[in-house]
Amino acid sequence: MKTYTPGEIAVSIGVSASSIRNWTEQEELQPYLSDMAVRRNDYKHAKQREYTLEDLYVLNTIAKAKTRHNSWQDVADFLEDGNLHKDLPPSAALVMQETAAEGFADKIMLHQRIDFLETAVRERDAEIEQLRQRVEEVRSEEREAAKSERAELQTAINDLNRLIGKLEAQIEMLKENQDEE
Repeated sequence: MKTYTPGEIAVSIGVSASSIRNWTEQEELQPYLSDMAVRRNDYKHAKQREYTLEDLYVLNTIAKAKTRHNSWQDVADFLEDGNLHKDLPPSAALVMQETAAEGFADKIMLHQRIDFLETAVRERDAEIEQLRQRVEEVRSEEREAAKSERAELQTAINDLNRLIGKLEAQIEMLKENQDEE
C-alpha cells in the first residue's frame, strides 16, 4: 500500500504541511483518518505520520469543506454523512505518479471490470426482455379472460331478459284471466 508524507499530501491538495498536521490533530476529524496518519494503535510510536490514499481524500474534503464559518464538528458531520471529495486538484499529479506496471495493472483491471459490466448488462437486458414477454402473455391472458367473462355475462343477461319477457307475458295472461272472471 502506497503511503504519503505530510509534505506530499500538502503538495497534492495545495495547502501547507502545518495545515495537514493541524487537521490531523483535530480530535473531531481523527475517526476519519487511518491509524498511520493519527499515529495510534500499531503506529503509536512511529516517527513520522504516513497517509493513505483514503486519508488524502479525507484531507482534500477537509480542505474544501472547512471555512471560517463552520467548525471542526461541522466538517466531521459532513464526513460522517459519507461526503468525500475524491476530485483532487491537478497538483496531486506531482505526488501521485504511477509506474508503468501500476498503469498496466489498472488497465487490465478496468478491462476486466468493463467485460464484467457488459456481461451483467446483457444478462439484465435478457431478463428484462423475458419479463416484457411474460407481461404481454399475462395481459393477453387477462384480455381473453375478460372477453370470456363479458360473453358469459351477456349470455346471462340475455337469459334473464328472456325470463323477464316470459314472466311479463305470464303476468299479462293472469291479468286478462282475472279481468274475465
